[in-house]
Amino acid sequence: MTSSNASLTPPEPKAPVDKTAGGSTNALAEHPWRAAWRDVLGGSVVRSVVAIILALFVGMLIAVFTNKEVQETLGYFFSRPGDFFRVATELIGDAVRAMISGAVYSPTRGFQPLLTTLQWATPLLAAGLGLGVAFRAGLFNIGGQGQMLVGALFASYVGASWHLPAGLHLIVAILAAILGGAMWAAIVGFLKAQTGAHEVILTIMFNWIAHWGVTYLLKQPMFQSPNAPGFAKSKAVDATAVMPQLFNTFGLGFVLVLLAAVLYWWIMDRSTVGFKIRAVGINPSAARTAGISVKAVTVTTMAISGAFIGLAAATQTLEVHPSGIEPSIHAGIGFDAITVALLGGNSPVGIVLAALLFGLLKAGAVTMEIQAGIPRDIIPVIQGLIVLFVAAPRFLGFLPRPTGIKFRDRVAAAKVRS
Repeated sequence: MTSSNASLTPPEPKAPVDKTAGGSTNALAEHPWRAAWRDVLGGSVVRSVVAIILALFVGMLIAVFTNKEVQETLGYFFSRPGDFFRVATELIGDAVRAMISGAVYSPTRGFQPLLTTLQWATPLLAAGLGLGVAFRAGLFNIGGQGQMLVGALFASYVGASWHLPAGLHLIVAILAAILGGAMWAAIVGFLKAQTGAHEVILTIMFNWIAHWGVTYLLKQPMFQSPNAPGFAKSKAVDATAVMPQLFNTFGLGFVLVLLAAVLYWWIMDRSTVGFKIRAVGINPSAARTAGISVKAVTVTTMAISGAFIGLAAATQTLEVHPSGIEPSIHAGIGFDAITVALLGGNSPVGIVLAALLFGLLKAGAVTMEIQAGIPRDIIPVIQGLIVLFVAAPRFLGFLPRPTGIKFRDRVAAAKVRS
């Protein structure tokens, strides 16, 4: 009888093993505070900060060793090394001061440069939110360029050809841009869901379709500006559809994208749609087993992603270029947004901060080139390095790997042991 009862007794569950420590120790057995520090140092925030620092360091090294004055000091480095370090330090100092005066504060212009930074960050933030939605579902949407072009075309047409009362006209034009971006991205989602085609290939092709399609349409009488015959440029939007300026170069667009960040948080963390998106991103097979339609989520995710990117198109069309759009209206924002989303860890706060950082770099690039003599081309290099360090964790292998166990669970486990 005893042996029979023993055979029916379920075995005790095994404690989770901490694979980051070689798989030999119990993850919950580690002291809560020590484990918390490991999670902090190995978390996405610290990794993003380290990636930024390393990218800036490498970027400055490139700028230093390509500078003519620095190269001259290398000719006699071993006899007078102090000259090299002095010139290099002065160059870096000039670059930092130029960046601050061009993107944050200038003694002659006050905080006007900061408003320019916010203007640069506005479309990056909206597009970064769109990319973040796709990434959370395990989708790699690199079609931001095409989605921005279609959204801008919709906004431009509504803004120039529809004559509505002030306020209402602006709202309808913004919604048109959002609809255009969402529609173009949803087509990609539908094709992926129905045919299994990879979204990377689809979005690349749709970028080119949008580019040449919009270029053609902008030369047609329905869209083309009468002041630019023969050129691919749209009509100017009516004054009733232009986003109002709150302070000089700081307009309504930044306020809208901040509200979009709040909406992103609600969708991803509080709504049923966001739950399904995250579930599919974590494990599509498990989500399908739980009754979630992976195909429907794929289309929905791409539509939401394109909608946020369409908002970026609205700010570019109705705030930055109300006099008419051209095929270059996307300004590479669709690709820069990939960096913003990756650096921000797909979280709303992280994406906002990442967009501000890249807005600062873009706003200060011109001043840095003029005052410090460092070409603005170094900024895309720094952006690429940030992506490299964030997307390839092995480059940051000196940081500890997080345990993935919540601190409160560790505290509870410690109380049980005591």
